[in-house]
Amino acid sequence: MTAARAELLSLLRARGARAGDAPLISDGSGTTSAAQLAERVDARARALREAGVGPGTLVGTVAWPAAEFVGDVFAIISTGAVAVPLSRRLTPWELQRIQERCPLDFLSAPNSSPAFPVTAADWGERILSVGREGARRPAFEEAATAQITSGTTGYPQVALRSAAALLAEAEHYRTALGLGPKSRLLCPVPLQHAYGFGLCAVAATLAGAPVRCTTPDKPRLLLRELAAGDVTLFVGVPPMLRLLAKAARTRPHDGPAIGFLSAGMALDAHTAELVATRLGGHVGQVYGTTETGPICVSRPAPWRPGVSGPGAPLPGVRVELSPVPGTGTGTGDGGGGGAGDAVTGLVTVRSPSMMLGYAAGGAVDATPLRDGFTTGDLARWEGRDLVLAGRLSTSINVAGAKVSPEEIEAVLLAFPDVATCLVSGVDDPVLGQRISATVTPDTVDLDKLERFCRERLSPSWVPHAFASRAELPTTETGKVIRPRTGQ
Repeated sequence: MTAARAELLSLLRARGARAGDAPLISDGSGTTSAAQLAERVDARARALREAGVGPGTLVGTVAWPAAEFVGDVFAIISTGAVAVPLSRRLTPWELQRIQERCPLDFLSAPNSSPAFPVTAADWGERILSVGREGARRPAFEEAATAQITSGTTGYPQVALRSAAALLAEAEHYRTALGLGPKSRLLCPVPLQHAYGFGLCAVAATLAGAPVRCTTPDKPRLLLRELAAGDVTLFVGVPPMLRLLAKAARTRPHDGPAIGFLSAGMALDAHTAELVATRLGGHVGQVYGTTETGPICVSRPAPWRPGVSGPGAPLPGVRVELSPVPGTGTGTGDGGGGGAGDAVTGLVTVRSPSMMLGYAAGGAVDATPLRDGFTTGDLARWEGRDLVLAGRLSTSINVAGAKVSPEEIEAVLLAFPDVATCLVSGVDDPVLGQRISATVTPDTVDLDKLERFCRERLSPSWVPHAFASRAELPTTETGKVIRPRTGQ
């Protein structure tokens, strides 16, 4: 076992010894204490080894129930194997697709989930199934997790991360957010996602911060949880925060302001204002990727107009803005003193929580890390703070000018009647591309919306066409899925 793996397990056991029977992880199926989790990890690790799990093997684990999943992750890591977090909504077709890109050796899942034909162990409501026979992959022995990227702006990849990277990520979250036994997290974010996994499954567990895991699709239920008065940090994403704020008729409770943390996409000003005014909450942001872990984490604070970014890079995380292809713009290094210009560039990151590389068959492809990891995000500096400005892959080319759909979407979301939106480029023989905006619900007054945009956007950024529909396809967390273009 590597020193980093041993440290992860040592921290978990020490937390169990200190916290004892204090609740640590809860969901609809019950509550698990820190001591119970540590015992579960040890027992499950023994069973995994008996089933043949060891260094270089890939073990998929379905991210529900929460405590079962977290126990699986730490048990898999303790055997030297690689934990692959999977959606609780996993279908047989999706499992087959995962197998094509990242062949699993074992699958730990509830009895109702898709499984392989051969069962190696039975843990009551959960089973361990054998997926493939064959040699362990030595190239993966340094990896502790294999996390599948969301694929909302490109095809999913499998990012291999070491135990040392997980420790660095956990420490970043602990120090940036002040996580500890007095924290109380409410997490409706799926635990297999990089954000939910790194913060709620790993960092909170190691910090002894109790987490209540729930589903994101019932805002009234979430408001009742908040009204109980013991939540200190709500772990969300912008679409979820908007739904929650719009569903709130009164402030959830009269005690200290709850911290609302946002990640997964840039937090628009209108959503931040809704959280502050309708939920009475403080607002914080996380910017990161599956490949890098968190890059910037701003602790929730009273909302102030004009605050538009996730803050400064974390200690030890170095951010450079590289020139945008085709424009020659983009410069600046945020690892020390941030550049003072407002030039937009491509975000390139070096971090202690960085992945080892992508899984490529039985090998690790570290090519994307050669000169730091380029996230594909566009950003600019405001002093030492990073301000996101969209993604290169989604930029719309209007008569040679790069237009950010995400910044237009932030304006659309400020229109009171708009729930979700999608801005995209449509091929045009004269301009190259025209800007198309689709909003939900289908009752939005498009003429008023267009006037609203013209008052706030420069003429070249105003959508050429507006449309409305009842709904747009979204991920589990409510993030609108962009159609893939030419990838």
